[in-house]
Amino acid sequence: MDSTNENKMFNYTLDTLNTVAKLPIIRVDREDFLRKQFSSSPYIEQIIQNGPQSVYTVDSIRKKASKVIKNSTNKTSLTSFASGLPSNIAVMLAAGGADVAQYFGFAINMAQKIAYLFGEDDLFNENKNNNLSDEATVKIIGYLGAMFGVSGATSIIAKTSTIAGKNIGKKVAAQALTKTTWYPIVKRVGAIIGQKITKKTVEKTITKAVPVIGGVVSGGITYLTFKPLGNRLADVLANNLMGVYDEDLELNPEFVKDFNGIIDESEIEIIDGDFVDLDLVE
Repeated sequence: MDSTNENKMFNYTLDTLNTVAKLPIIRVDREDFLRKQFSSSPYIEQIIQNGPQSVYTVDSIRKKASKVIKNSTNKTSLTSFASGLPSNIAVMLAAGGADVAQYFGFAINMAQKIAYLFGEDDLFNENKNNNLSDEATVKIIGYLGAMFGVSGATSIIAKTSTIAGKNIGKKVAAQALTKTTWYPIVKRVGAIIGQKITKKTVEKTITKAVPVIGGVVSGGITYLTFKPLGNRLADVLANNLMGVYDEDLELNPEFVKDFNGIIDESEIEIIDGDFVDLDLVE
């Protein structure tokens, strides 16, 4: 993808996320969700305070995540059937249609539930209005990227994970998102998500050609695609808890000094296990 198309797709993703953020279905109250999921647990206060992973094993949380994913898939497919019928033009949104915005809204809704099971903080904790903060935007891009199997998404999740002790909020507050060393990766992943959104828009448009059949196809597309999306994210978050993505290797000082002349070690990141000079990432 050339830089022009990358910028276009990334901006399209940001526009879509900001549109979807206004949908009432997107936000999940972390505490309320966890209290319902672990209502019979004698350790509920510990779970609320420090996350389910502080009480239960990764394997047991992964099993619970599968149930949450199945439930979300069933609910979303039913809603998608209704949205596959012709839409009133007045409610069409910037994402390419109310049904497309709804699809990604449900995806983000499910992503939050899965993330909370694996110990992540409230995605919208510091921003209860309809506007997405940089922190929430980056995390959502990481979650959606993992769902769609986009390379580099695991790195974003590992960097912004509560469990990993990261605090993206402070970093973003200290400097603009575009100035952070990991911004090129966020942009690249976001651009690929933009391509996925446009493809989904085409799918949804085709299903509207025949109203009733369109509804059936729309629900079918959602059912077949939504469950794998959730499972991919759950696997990434489970692996993150187990330290699979811990790649904090210390660079040899002589290598840092000699690499392309003089280079700042802070500008070198480990992406998917490989050294990457972020100045070279386009």
